Formats: sequence, structure tokens, C-alpha cells
Amino acid sequence: MQTTENKGLVIFFYVCIAVFSVICLVPFVLAVSGSLSTESRIAAEGYSFWPRGFTFETYQFLFGSKAEQILRAYSMSLVVTVLGTLTAVLVTTAYAYVISVRNFRLKNFFAFFAYFTMLFSGGTLPWYLLSTKYYHLGDTLLGLFIPYVLSVFLMFLMANYFRSIPHEIVESAQIDGAGHLRIFFSIMIPLGRVGLVTISLFYALQFWNDFYLPLMLVNNQDLYTIQYLMYNMMANIQFLASGNAAQVGGAIIAPPLETAKMAMTCLTVLPIAILYPFLQGFFVKGIIVGSVKG
Repeated sequence: MQTTENKGLVIFFYVCIAVFSVICLVPFVLAVSGSLSTESRIAAEGYSFWPRGFTFETYQFLFGSKAEQILRAYSMSLVVTVLGTLTAVLVTTAYAYVISVRNFRLKNFFAFFAYFTMLFSGGTLPWYLLSTKYYHLGDTLLGLFIPYVLSVFLMFLMANYFRSIPHEIVESAQIDGAGHLRIFFSIMIPLGRVGLVTISLFYALQFWNDFYLPLMLVNNQDLYTIQYLMYNMMANIQFLASGNAAQVGGAIIAPPLETAKMAMTCLTVLPIAILYPFLQGFFVKGIIVGSVKG
């Protein structure tokens, strides 16, 4: 009887997950379909799960004069994601190790110092002045990832991994003469690799999807990331599609507005959408293990 009830419960959960998955998948399918449709059919008939008047005109429009800029922005996003993730993981794990050392007297102070920033912040203007006037991060590659190299949430998550490692291993290493640097790189990092992969994925997603830092700190077009470039291109297309700018130099300009939105969504999301199914197991396992001990 109990087995039958459990099977029924499992089936119920599977149905709920399937429905939720379909709900999450629908916007992406509509985006792909819309990007491959004609602007006139979308305007007249709306979106559908299958392209209306299958065409690549929108992608040809986007890549027609901006192909080099788009490829450069993709490269910049890739560089920022790699450098930012490596730097952020190193800073986060180092801080997490410090507050997880048992006999370190100031560990609670540093833990509270990090926690305090989750509750209060200085605001946008002080942050901007600090970044540009004192740290000189404006129009630099460092400005695209340095402000995000420490996520307090991920730092505490990583600290929980380190605390879950048996302390006897650390004590044995200390008896053999290992210092904290040796213990950190030779014991804690290898044993905490599940947590390491988890926070790496979170950071990689954050750096890939971010357009706030380019918006605030970058004017040089060579430093535009793909997210920020798409944002700018969308703003330009909306301007051209507006009534006042629809006629330039005697020629009527009718850029694809709705299909361009969908195409830009696909261009920015597609790399993550391809990789995520292969990496989602690390997310689930990492969050579960990291939340057991707090």
C-alpha cells in the first residue's frame, strides 16, 4: 500500500516538474520562432511556436553591418567570463578558508564584515565614484569583473564546504609541518572541488549575463560585451522604428523591431542554453552539499 502511494506521489511530482519545465521552455521556443519569422507576419498574427514565414532576414540585418562588432563583443564576453570567474573563485575560496579555520581568532569578525555588506550598501553614486575616481576602473578590462569578484552568498556556501571536511585531515597536515598556504591548495581545494565547480558556474553565469558594469563603467566600444552591445543595438533599432526617425535622408527605414528582440535574446542566451543541461548536476549537488552544514 505504501509502495503504491509512493509511486503515485512520484508520478505526481514528475507531472508537476514536467508542467513547470514546459512553462519555462515556452518563452525560449517563442524567442527562437520569433527570430526566424518575418516582421510583418509577427505584427499581423502574433507569435507562434512555429516561425511565421520562415526567414533569416533578422539575423542578416543584425550581422549585415555589425558582424565584426558582434564577434568582438562575443570575444570580450568570453574573456571577461574566464578572467572574472578565475579571479572570483580565487578570492571567494581564500576568504571562505579564512573564516573556516577553527583556531583563527578573527574569523567571526571577517564573517560579520562580509555579512554586513549583504544588509547594507553604500549606494550607486558612492560605488561609482569609488570605482572611477579612486580605483580607476573606468574604460578598463578590470572594470568589467573586479567589482563582482566576491559574492558573499557564494563565499558562505564555500565556507560550509570547507567546514564539512574532517578537521583531523587538517590537523594531520599541520603536524607534518604544512602551513595554511599548503593546506589551502593541497587539501581544501581538491577536497572542496564540488563546491568549487558550483561557485564557478554561478560566477560564469553572472559574468556572461552582466551588462550593468559595461553600462556604468565603459564608453570604449572595444570593451563592449555581447549583452551590452545587444542592449545598445536594441536601443538604436527602437529609435529608428519610432515615428520621428522612421524617415532618414528621404528613405523610409523599417527595421525589424519585434523579431530583432527575439534574435538578440537567442544570441545572448544560446551559449548558456547549450551548456546548462550538461552542468546543471553540479548546481543541484553543490547547493545541497553546501547547505547541509551552516
